[in-house]
Amino acid sequence: MKYLRIQQIQSQSIRWLQTGRNFIYPPRCSLCGNAKICSGSDCGEQIERIAPQIEQACERCGADAGPYLDTSQGCSYCKNERFLFSRAIALGKYQGSLREFILKLKQNHGAHLGGDLGNLLYYRNQQKFKKLATDLIIPVPLYWTARLHRAHNPASIIAEVLSHRLQAKYSGNILAKRKRTAAQASLTPSNRRKNLRDAFEIRRKKQVVGQTILLVDDVMTTGSTANAVTRVLLDAGAKEINVAVIARAPGV
Repeated sequence: MKYLRIQQIQSQSIRWLQTGRNFIYPPRCSLCGNAKICSGSDCGEQIERIAPQIEQACERCGADAGPYLDTSQGCSYCKNERFLFSRAIALGKYQGSLREFILKLKQNHGAHLGGDLGNLLYYRNQQKFKKLATDLIIPVPLYWTARLHRAHNPASIIAEVLSHRLQAKYSGNILAKRKRTAAQASLTPSNRRKNLRDAFEIRRKKQVVGQTILLVDDVMTTGSTANAVTRVLLDAGAKEINVAVIARAPGV
């Protein structure tokens, strides 16, 4: 009884602290700035300003392919790429306000942005996601030394949001990055592929066999990272891999 009473007092104290903090710093949607946490679909024109709608996304790589084009076999950005994943879905282009939010998300104090951006990704592409019939959602992992300097993995936060929305299983420990690699942004497209060779491994192969997997990351540029992870998952027996990212940055 005494232990239960202590727990009740602690819980009440936490509620009081949260109430006081919310009074001084009212919760606001980190995307549109309204004095509430938006569901994503409530942001209206603000959402369009932050992440302009891609006019016509490539069915294969998620890039803005322009209107009236058949992109089932790829677009000008990916038609010569040997992607192993089936398709990629993106919220928007890696530019403007969306780029700024992603850069903030990567910082230690920006974890809360992952939920908002993950929800926007889902709301913008609900029908596309439903057609994938996803069994399992996996984030692109960080190398262990990167986790020492970063309080969170942006891909993991986004993946957990999509898992909740799609009612699909989430796992953050099936995949591991087993070697430290140079920053992809500093490399040419060909060197990016070499940089990621043998960089990822499967820890629990049985959990991916026969599964349709949604691989999640914050940004996709050349697709080298997504392709390297896809190769490992398919070699382990996965049925199909699709990719979801907040932003697509072809040619960067």
